[in-house]
Amino acid sequence: MERISIIDSRRRPLPRRRPPGDDMTKTICLLLLLCAAAGAAAPRPPTNDPTYGLPVRPSVKAPPAPGAAAKWIWTPNTTDTQVIGLRKVFRVTGTPNDAILYATADNYFTAFVNGREVGHTAAAPGGFEWRTVHHYDVTKDLHAGPNVLAIRGENAGGAAGVVAFLQYRVGAQTHEIVTDSSWRVSGTLPTGWEKPGFDDGTWEKATIEADLTGGPWQSSMTGWPGLSNLPPYLVRMDVPVKQIVSADARRGAIAGAETLIGTGRAAMRVTPPPAATPEAESPAVMVDFGQETSGRVEITNASTAPIDVTLRYGESEDEARFGPYTGIQKLTIPAGGVGAGVDSAFRYAIVTVLSGPPSISISRIRLNMDYYPVTYRGSFDCSDPLLTKIWYTGAYTSHLCMQQDIWDAPKRDRARWMGDLQVSGEVINNVFLDRFLMEQTMDRLRADAGNPPHSHVNGIPGYSCAWVVGMADFYRHTGDSAYIAKHHDDLLQMMDYFRGELDDRGLFANKRGQWDYADWSKGFNGSGPHSLAATHFYMIRMLHDGAFLLNAIGDHSAATRYAQWADDATKAAQKYLLDPATDTFGDRWQDNAMAIESGAATPAERTAIFDKVLSHLYPETDFITPYYNNYDIFAMADSGHTQAGVDFIRSYWGGMIQEGATTFWEGYDTRWPKEHFHKTLQADNGMGYFVSLCHGWSSGPTNFLTERVLGVQSTGPGFSTVEIRPQLGDLAWASGTIPTPEGPINVKYRREGARLVTDIDLPRGVKASIHLPGKVKPTFDGRHFHAVSEVSATP
Repeated sequence: MERISIIDSRRRPLPRRRPPGDDMTKTICLLLLLCAAAGAAAPRPPTNDPTYGLPVRPSVKAPPAPGAAAKWIWTPNTTDTQVIGLRKVFRVTGTPNDAILYATADNYFTAFVNGREVGHTAAAPGGFEWRTVHHYDVTKDLHAGPNVLAIRGENAGGAAGVVAFLQYRVGAQTHEIVTDSSWRVSGTLPTGWEKPGFDDGTWEKATIEADLTGGPWQSSMTGWPGLSNLPPYLVRMDVPVKQIVSADARRGAIAGAETLIGTGRAAMRVTPPPAATPEAESPAVMVDFGQETSGRVEITNASTAPIDVTLRYGESEDEARFGPYTGIQKLTIPAGGVGAGVDSAFRYAIVTVLSGPPSISISRIRLNMDYYPVTYRGSFDCSDPLLTKIWYTGAYTSHLCMQQDIWDAPKRDRARWMGDLQVSGEVINNVFLDRFLMEQTMDRLRADAGNPPHSHVNGIPGYSCAWVVGMADFYRHTGDSAYIAKHHDDLLQMMDYFRGELDDRGLFANKRGQWDYADWSKGFNGSGPHSLAATHFYMIRMLHDGAFLLNAIGDHSAATRYAQWADDATKAAQKYLLDPATDTFGDRWQDNAMAIESGAATPAERTAIFDKVLSHLYPETDFITPYYNNYDIFAMADSGHTQAGVDFIRSYWGGMIQEGATTFWEGYDTRWPKEHFHKTLQADNGMGYFVSLCHGWSSGPTNFLTERVLGVQSTGPGFSTVEIRPQLGDLAWASGTIPTPEGPINVKYRREGARLVTDIDLPRGVKASIHLPGKVKPTFDGRHFHAVSEVSATP
């Protein structure tokens, strides 16, 4: 039965973290069960995603990588802070044409060939050193007869292993030496243990810890040639070259590089340089695939003899030229065969021809893209093409991060990080409503913390909060109470783990001394007043969402306890963290934004926070990552200034697009240099080309434009209840689709002079509370809601 009433929104209790928008003065509540509405076909939107609109199809299994038989090996008895030696003696039948050693270790290694150190690793920013496979040219270190490959492995804690692969050619024959159980290993390293004359007869045989892509290292590595550990739910597709950036003959010759563009058969002819010419003087072609992608480059050699090439990747042209994250890959491609680079994320590739027959023919350079097949079920469009572009760029950024799990980035770290997932996961909810990869990633993140937890998720207290908040986001979109019930004990244990972090005032104090990370900004990376405050507010948000989830699965007693804890934590924040002179929580954006987003800030404090903090430019001596600027723009809207959030999106994320971004970057500030921009980007306590140009935590504007501009927010499980509160600001019109388990919600808003025309279709089973400004004239035909409201110039 239809029931429509107009009430004064100022007398209506506001849902947590959903204060009214700019100039909202009247509310229409529509509580109906509506029929599903059919969506009309639309032209391709302004997305950079080459997979957009493709049918979901099964994965194509990639051929085995060179050295695929290599195993992760270690000593039979693994301990923390352990150092061991590993040796392999092998015979070479002649003088090698070339030889490359590929190696990595959990945690560090030093490699020796015939007693000479050829390379080593050490702790690096962000950890996960084992993900990067290092390669060394050891051609001059090998000789005919017996040789020894020795590796010193160091374990800093937890799982331990070394994996390596030596590839060398003698004449036309290619040989491989891989780590396996035939290696000798010892925890005692006497003088000279790494040299050929040492007798390792008393050493033990190595223990196999896992296959190359198995064990705790299964999330994929960068740098192993041709490696693609595609699980059955990922798909490969070919992406052609879009343009030739440069073709430099140098000490050789290049003809027909332009034939590489597109999908047709190419015929690029290369005359190789004289023997022993260095790479910098050899003929090279740089290709552009048109947008950031994740996968590997494949090169087809149509010549009658093998060719030697190097391959460089870059998310930017400068990275490919000056600092490729995956290094300089050396490939030997057989006659009529295909050579494949490593899996990573990039847009540009440089192929340099080192040697081969007098006339070399390359018939194809293509990108073999890895992607997770999903359908774009959500959409967004508006009168500002830049905002529409930003919505789809955020969606594509999150899609590229959907790989073996939902990663922070497909270049670096290629790992599960819950803070990143709380942002990109909500994008996935709003755009794809995918469940499989979300559930798998959430499950693995929680499992990594132990059961019961012996650490925070990812070792970061705020990321434990993000795990609970992410579960609540997922439940509001899917309504899967069985999934939440499965994690009932995990929820209780994760929240209770925080009790051991509080001081006697009830404030988060990081008593366990784990990494209290909130942002890379000064004062938010490690325990300090700002990071502690930000985590305390995130804890409040976690407790509210935890209580919501527990109520949803019927544990009302526990829900009451955590709701009371949230209230107590809010009172503690008001008493000890608030600056009563300013009605703010200091002068920094991040902790103030989280105070708003946690529901801890009062209406008066929200106003003061915007007026005195969020409306002022951040100090030029520091920066905020796109990750935390996600919370900042939501805090602007939730303090009554949605237009300010939209303007910030235009300048900040729009600034990336103006600088050529096709996905959103890990670190950014509009004041950073524009020329050779990539080398000055900052993140992860560093600066340079390692900074990712595709990072899931940077995709927040997609959520903002859906949830605050279109104003569609699920308030109950699976959109069983929904609030629709459009806030167009200076837009003339906006429209979009939001996926739900029962079908799409379609919304359209347009200005006609002083009127706002609203059209909404909702699927069956959805109870909608629709909030419109001004005097409203609604109609309803049993399926479709239509209203014309008299509004001011900026609703």
